[in-house]
Amino acid sequence: MAMSAEISDVQVPKGPRAIPVRKARGGGLIGLVFLAAAAAAMMQQEQIRAAEAWLMAAVFDGILGGASYSVDDIIFHNVGGGQPFALQVTGLCSSAVLLAPIAGLAGVLFLMGRIPVSRLMPAAIIALVIVSVSNATRYFMIAAAQQSWGQQGFDLMHHFLGSFVVIFGFVAAIIVLVRAAVVRKGRSGSRPKGRRAS
Repeated sequence: MAMSAEISDVQVPKGPRAIPVRKARGGGLIGLVFLAAAAAAMMQQEQIRAAEAWLMAAVFDGILGGASYSVDDIIFHNVGGGQPFALQVTGLCSSAVLLAPIAGLAGVLFLMGRIPVSRLMPAAIIALVIVSVSNATRYFMIAAAQQSWGQQGFDLMHHFLGSFVVIFGFVAAIIVLVRAAVVRKGRSGSRPKGRRAS
């Protein structure tokens, strides 16, 4: 049975309706953590450089000629294999100067709250891994060239080819974050619904 009501009894909401939008929980907190990590990467450069030197010495020791070990931020390699060499992980060459801006950018994107955490977190981790691996690759290229061609090999890898690898990795990391941040329209969630042809 159809029911009728007086016009005065019908309540019509006035003004624009607020449509609740669910946001991924924890994005703000995660963003603050990433920003804190970016600041810590710059403030703890000495510790990071020493850790990098230790890690790369372990890699050199198993792959390159001679023995390798580290003292603070200096890597000694090809020890006992002929002419020994030494590489110092300086502030400008450290991965900290690459990790800090990537972590900072990821933190800002998390704080914006427009990107699902499940989508941005993998991209942030991948971006951090990319810059770390690219810089480690640069260290390896420098040491290998130094053992093979001496100072000329060091200059070639340190100033040219190695720097290109790091720049390429840094740009790739930013692209990964930007792609995760771009909201794609016209997908299945926003396709106009129409009637089926009968």
